[in-house]
Amino acid sequence: MNVTKNQNLSMSLFAALAILKVSVQAADTTTASSDLDTINVKAPATVERDDLKLDSVTNLYRVESTAQFGTQVLTQKEIEAYSPKDFFDLMDKAIGMDLTYQGRKSPYFLNMRGGGSITYIIDGAILPSTSNRILQKLPMTAIEEIQIIRGSTALALAPSIGIGASNSGSGLNTGFIIIRTKQPKKTEGILTGYMEKAVSQPSANGQSIYAGTRLGSSASGLEGYIGGLVSRYDRPSKDEWFDGSDAESGMISGGINIGRFSLNMMGYKDSGRFEMQRGVTVTGALDNSKWYYDPIKTDIFSADMSMQWNENQTTLFSAFKTQYKQTEIAQNFANTSYSEKHYKEDTKGYSLRHNARFGDTLIQLGGQITGSKGFGPNLSSPYNRFKTSVMGWSASVEQKLFNGDVVLDGGYRRDTKHIDNSSTNVTRDNANNDVDMAPATVIALGALWHINDIFTLNGRYFDGNEGTNGDFDLKTQSGDPLHAESQKRIEIALESNITPYFKPMVTWFKVDMKNQKTATNATYTGPDNNLYYYYTESDSLREGVELALKGDFGNTGYSLGWTRMTTNETTSVGTTTDSIGDSTPANSITALISHRWENYRANISAKRVDGWSTSTSAMGTAYADLGDYVRVDANIEGDFKFDQYTLTAKLYGRNLGNEQYATRYTTGYYYDRGRTLGLELTMAF
Repeated sequence: MNVTKNQNLSMSLFAALAILKVSVQAADTTTASSDLDTINVKAPATVERDDLKLDSVTNLYRVESTAQFGTQVLTQKEIEAYSPKDFFDLMDKAIGMDLTYQGRKSPYFLNMRGGGSITYIIDGAILPSTSNRILQKLPMTAIEEIQIIRGSTALALAPSIGIGASNSGSGLNTGFIIIRTKQPKKTEGILTGYMEKAVSQPSANGQSIYAGTRLGSSASGLEGYIGGLVSRYDRPSKDEWFDGSDAESGMISGGINIGRFSLNMMGYKDSGRFEMQRGVTVTGALDNSKWYYDPIKTDIFSADMSMQWNENQTTLFSAFKTQYKQTEIAQNFANTSYSEKHYKEDTKGYSLRHNARFGDTLIQLGGQITGSKGFGPNLSSPYNRFKTSVMGWSASVEQKLFNGDVVLDGGYRRDTKHIDNSSTNVTRDNANNDVDMAPATVIALGALWHINDIFTLNGRYFDGNEGTNGDFDLKTQSGDPLHAESQKRIEIALESNITPYFKPMVTWFKVDMKNQKTATNATYTGPDNNLYYYYTESDSLREGVELALKGDFGNTGYSLGWTRMTTNETTSVGTTTDSIGDSTPANSITALISHRWENYRANISAKRVDGWSTSTSAMGTAYADLGDYVRVDANIEGDFKFDQYTLTAKLYGRNLGNEQYATRYTTGYYYDRGRTLGLELTMAF
């Protein structure tokens, strides 16, 4: 990046010293008593966002009532309790989610209940397939709420297939992750700075400042808001690890409400460096590849509008544009080789939806158009050139019966990807032009029964067909044709609200997939003299049970999630392989306990993942010891009040047991950094 490391470090120290100076001055104004009075700040008038309520018809990401049991919401309070390193570290703590990391060109793989393909959305902006390189730079201080929708049976949120190049249409989505950015609840400002150090690594640091205000009032019929965020971080690394990163980012948002009409807009921009960790072989040797992105840039702009004509009729519209750029640099620690590759991808989209309620019947109609174009080498493809669009529509009906004790719904979605051009071969740029791929179709059904005041039974069914076999250039080694992927999914859940301190939910799920595409380790030479991988297809069956438990004991709260895979089979060429313990863990358990007393809060979280023994990639299948770890994170924080300001100091630790675990083996193991200790200081004004 253009800003030098020394300049960044100076900025970091200046911010930290400034906050420390303020805290020292505040301490000087207090009495000599070691006892602090409980901070009793009068709660200001805040804005309750109707668009964040799961069941609200003004929520652009509303899911059906029968699908809300499979939706986990992480609020700002919960995000702060986990104190994650970054977005993916946070997602690894969600129920049924497991993160695997490889220090290569596509670093993060987030599995939902043992696998699947996830669509990420930020304030209505649907992210392209490069999202696993985009989201690791997103500041946690920019996020107000994250909505994790398992099962993907909510039909109106986004296309059922991936947007972008024609090969990104291979496979139906199995879930959505919706990221909602911060909006000011009042006139407020938040200054945050942290310093942390991992075992055997240089110190890392970061700072951010957010400021925003509300305008007008709901009583006047005209109100709005405006807010902005500036953030940076620097996480350096030793050459023996080569897993460092840094980024600078900025965000501005604003909105206005006039009577029943509302408009929200958000702009986000970042630029950073991302190093791809070196693998460690079973002999302890380090892979000599020196790959990194510098710079890696993202621009996002989104806008959404809603018009509530009356209490029963609401129209929603959204538009977005994203741009992603990367410069991939390949060097080698053993020689002076050097190469540089540039890739750029632009995406835009529009969505229109109308929600109409007639008594106990809710009808949702919607349509979406997304367009993507990209050029340059990306991942394993030395050449990419594409311009595509996806046009889709959905319709669903939700019916309440017996005063809402029973809810039934059904919906249909259809998406068609149009290829203006798509090529991974410079000699074939004129091929595959102006073609409509076979449409993807989805049917979803749901049912909910409030048995009594304590128990609720939910059920969901999904039947989808992606329509196309994927990219035109996908080939099998045998020459046999590839087929369209199809999925059938079932979820049944029993929710209960027995007491405030005991609220369990049990879910059984089944995912039956046909014709999944997987790159083999066999290659062929294309007309452009570059190597390409052959593909194969297989069927898979995943079944499991998930337990979610939460409750509150006064000032103490807890949550527990346990996902148990009972079946995870893959069938290829007539041979069935059990993947549990082989390529996926059998059990994944997450837990969080939080306690508050006076001005202090303490949080401890843990994750237990069973082991597995193989890792498959385009490099082939490697046999290794993966997973099988328990990771414990903890933090304690306190508030100190002076004048009109509140200072919060947080001590935190990640991976306190210093577990050297790995979740993937490609050119070697990619171990976790181990124990990390840090101090975060926040001043609210």
